[in-house]
Amino acid sequence: MPRFRKSAPATVIAAVALSLAPIPSAHAASVATWDKVARCESSGNWSINTHNGYYGGLQFSKSTWDAFGGRQYADYPHQATKEEQIRIGEKVLATQGEGAWPTCGPAAGLGSDHTDPYPAEPPAPQSAMAHLAPVGDLTGDGVNDIVATEKASGDLYRYSGPGYGGGTRVKIGFGWNGMSDVVGTGDLTGDGKADLVAVEKSTGDLYRYSGPDYSGATRAKIGSKWDTMTDITGVGDLTGDGVPDLLAVEKSTGDLYRYSGPDYAGGTRVKIGVKWDTMTSLTGVGDLTGDGKADLLAVEKSTGDLYRYSGPDYAGSTRAKIGVKWDTMTSLTGVGDLTGDGVPDLLAVNTSTQELFRYSGPGFAGSSAVRIGSNW
Repeated sequence: MPRFRKSAPATVIAAVALSLAPIPSAHAASVATWDKVARCESSGNWSINTHNGYYGGLQFSKSTWDAFGGRQYADYPHQATKEEQIRIGEKVLATQGEGAWPTCGPAAGLGSDHTDPYPAEPPAPQSAMAHLAPVGDLTGDGVNDIVATEKASGDLYRYSGPGYGGGTRVKIGFGWNGMSDVVGTGDLTGDGKADLVAVEKSTGDLYRYSGPDYSGATRAKIGSKWDTMTDITGVGDLTGDGVPDLLAVEKSTGDLYRYSGPDYAGGTRVKIGVKWDTMTSLTGVGDLTGDGKADLLAVEKSTGDLYRYSGPDYAGSTRAKIGVKWDTMTSLTGVGDLTGDGVPDLLAVNTSTQELFRYSGPGFAGSSAVRIGSNW
């Protein structure tokens, strides 16, 4: 058993400090400095108990540990983790100063460090926009537009391509933070304008909104219990009836279903796949393979890999891995051909920077990414 260089135990100082005015002190010290204190007090053994009445790396007495809230972590100091012991040490330091460890505290520079040992993690950046959805060409300029919901206000905005810059945005609705799974479907009403469908969060009802303004006055309820589905996406006409279809994953089973428009009634649904709860960011992107059917993109949750699935059934046997690290992106949105090469393109938002990128098909390789916006 090594001999420890013992300073006056923290418990002695604590007993005095609790009955007298607090000693002016530092309020924090880095983990490295606490390690120095522990090396001096206990040879750096954070789980030591020599049955001398003092415990752990900082050699707290039981009374000090209890008085400063240590029992939220463990009954005795040596039973707590290093971090938990340091957190109690921070409380003692803030109240009594480095003199709570008369020899080891000053020797380690405990009173002059002032560094928070465990600073709070900065909050993850939050995207400003949600529910990006393609709506075709609403402005007559020959380029497809998108709509998106501003999270802070719930307002719905239309953005014009191909750059989708903030200068092109036009507010066309409000209250859209009450909706989820906003999806561009193509023209369901025969008026030549793409429609939107969306699920009302409070009821699970499915509503169709008519373009070009998607106002509440145009909405029609076309379904219920759609809160049991997720990853709803439009994929164009899969059945040859001239009406766009929808795909959606059933939350309880992970099964993939195709729904036929224009009403997407439960009676039209057909199960076309299983285990789709292992995938996310399902996105219809148009025909990438030249077979005349819209293809589907999806990100594998466990790997972040991007896969292309061929329609009309999107079976696992048709899937091809076309990218990696797509778990760093969100709001994947197929927007048709923006670059004039005859191949559909893809929009996606980087989750770390909230920047909007355009990716060129058919491979959507990282080398094709072009930054076209910020604060998304």
